[in-house]
Amino acid sequence: MPDDQDKYDLSFFDITGNCNLRCPFCINDWSTISGNVPVSEKTFGKILTLLPLLNSFYLSCYFEPTIHPDFSSIIKMIPDEHRKKVLFTTNLSRKLSDDVVEGLTNSGFNYINVSLDSLNPQVFESLRKGARFDVFYDNLRCLTDAFSANPNAPPLRYITILTRHNVDEIPKLIEDCATNYLSTMNELRTFVPMPHINKDWIKDNEITEDRRNTLWETLYEFPHKWMYVDYGKKSEYDEFFDSLEDPKKKKIYFLPPFTGLRISSEGIVELTHMGIESKYDINKMDDPYGVFKEILALHHLDVERAGEIKNLHGEKLSIIKEKDSVIDNITSEKNAAIKERDDSICNLTNERNALTEEKHTLTAEKDGLTDELATVKATYFYMLSQKDMVGVWRKFRHSAGKLLFKNNPELKNHIKKTLRIGK
Repeated sequence: MPDDQDKYDLSFFDITGNCNLRCPFCINDWSTISGNVPVSEKTFGKILTLLPLLNSFYLSCYFEPTIHPDFSSIIKMIPDEHRKKVLFTTNLSRKLSDDVVEGLTNSGFNYINVSLDSLNPQVFESLRKGARFDVFYDNLRCLTDAFSANPNAPPLRYITILTRHNVDEIPKLIEDCATNYLSTMNELRTFVPMPHINKDWIKDNEITEDRRNTLWETLYEFPHKWMYVDYGKKSEYDEFFDSLEDPKKKKIYFLPPFTGLRISSEGIVELTHMGIESKYDINKMDDPYGVFKEILALHHLDVERAGEIKNLHGEKLSIIKEKDSVIDNITSEKNAAIKERDDSICNLTNERNALTEEKHTLTAEKDGLTDELATVKATYFYMLSQKDMVGVWRKFRHSAGKLLFKNNPELKNHIKKTLRIGK
């Protein structure tokens, strides 16, 4: 197995099973969650054996880690060689002991996320239900003071949920975090409109796209690091996966952007983004490392096969697209030929109509000449039947023949010669 495939990308772990707050935008449906099972040292010890298989290791995902009664002891159990993989998020709303602050300062973790939606006490407490701003702020000052004194302390990041009530504060919040609270990154997030979240709250708190764009224009000029994460927006991969209606195709084409483990504080492990719906109790395993290493190897074989199938599917779509392109070109050429033929027919029809019209004109002229010739013949034979040719000629020349001779001078000469008339 290649080096980049011998580890799980993420592990979503919680050392507790509950939270001290009830934020109105929380992804947890608290009507289905009760009690709290903090991870035991025995279970945590087994979970720690998986660290060589993990690229990163969350100490919290859905719940608040600092409510664990032995939080300091849990931190100390993590082997030094794997501490750079560790990160977690805290709401900092439970009073931290000096022991906890010292443990975090010297933890060597990758980074620590702090949930901070506002430095306005009223707005803060409305978004972080159950929190007291004064407790949060005391923890924040203690933590940043301790971290400032230790150059090896973990980086601090801040996570802010964007709402209509704090959006105007965001530029100053980022400025304050960078200047006063050691911020290395401010992550701005949308809240996910989960079915259990109060619809009136969503309506009262969501911001318009125009207001969000105005905020971006302001922040783009900032020298401080920040990022925006829209959890409601689907990626191209998500859209592709959703377009597959056949469950078998969903299984075949499931190429995850990463592989991961979801581990509860009770030690129940679920495979995430791996197309397998299975749960494992790590407490019942003698060799958790061996089990999950084998699962990872098998998964990557499946991914390789799925990749080959998807590539074949892509080649098939490419061939169909090429065939459709050829058909389109042939159709275009056929339509062009038909147009050219129709244009030729139209031109020939116009020429035929013109010739027909010319024929009618020539026929009319012919009929006129025929009538004129008949008149000449009749006149000629009449004149030949008369005895006094000269007299007849004179009459004819000054009457009906005048117009005739005007148009036919050769006829006049011919008649005069025939009648032997000099003038």
